[in-house]
Amino acid sequence: MQVTEIDFFRTDDAPGVARLFRQVYGEGYPIDIYYHPERLIEENTAGRVLSSVARTQTGEVVGHDALVLLDPATRLYENAAGVVLPGFRGQGVFFHLMKHNVFDYAKRFSLQEILGEPVCNHLQLQKMCLQLGYRETGMEVDLMPAAAYTKEQSAHGRVSVLLGYFLHKPVLRTVFLPPVYRDELEYIYAGMGVERTFAGTNRELPATGDSQGKIDTFVFAQVARISIHRIGSDFETFILRLENEACDKGTEIFQVWLPLTSPFASAATDILRMHGYFIGGLLPEWFDGDGLLMQKVKCETDWGSIALYSEHAKRIADIVKSDQEITKCTPSTAP
Repeated sequence: MQVTEIDFFRTDDAPGVARLFRQVYGEGYPIDIYYHPERLIEENTAGRVLSSVARTQTGEVVGHDALVLLDPATRLYENAAGVVLPGFRGQGVFFHLMKHNVFDYAKRFSLQEILGEPVCNHLQLQKMCLQLGYRETGMEVDLMPAAAYTKEQSAHGRVSVLLGYFLHKPVLRTVFLPPVYRDELEYIYAGMGVERTFAGTNRELPATGDSQGKIDTFVFAQVARISIHRIGSDFETFILRLENEACDKGTEIFQVWLPLTSPFASAATDILRMHGYFIGGLLPEWFDGDGLLMQKVKCETDWGSIALYSEHAKRIADIVKSDQEITKCTPSTAP
């Protein structure tokens, strides 16, 4: 049977999406809304998830891809939750699902950019993204848990992903580059096709003011994402407190997203490196400006298992790996 339709999500697709995820992932997919039809309908209705589906002529859902809202203020969405039933692979189904998300949903909702995170345990998704105009800006080391790939046996440990964007309406920005990463970040910016003015930074934290941010913990994936909205004089204490909270939940992977719109980004970066964090890459338009991803992993990264397609991605991986090795040797009081 052939796929006959790539379409926007309808409420009667929800049970088919849940069935599809169980057929492919069992109960191992780390985001559980796709297993629950009522919740998936609610999320799509609210615009927090925008699902695209592939249907057969009988209406069976055999493919799914989604845009997930990351930042309501800037309406930044992430392309995620892509899956195709094994019997329908090799027909270009997933490529057309992703194309529907990147272009049709973007046009319908006037989206400025879409985040993409193609996995690094195979090359197929990376190739698809590049064909659709994807710009690689970083690498998230060991982001996905091995349990997510147990049923299909497509990975034997945690899986790293590339970080990048489909940029529809780039905006001119001024950013404060930490000197320790200036060469690396200028290289990444050069491949993005955006206009940026690079400004000098302050190597010291502000004398007053509290840090502001939030932490999102993904217990199944053992991942914590700390988004910093304001860098204050208490930055080090603030980060370590949030780290402790995440450690209590069994977190293995820590990410900190710093605003490059702040002249204090350099001081914050230096503090994070002292506590074992290393560069991940750029987050364009994340803070109504740009952001810097810093990351730390408790497990041992299997760099030999990471598959990369483009030379640009390989260069980014070299940057990330080199900094990980340097910060491993940095004394830390972090838990």
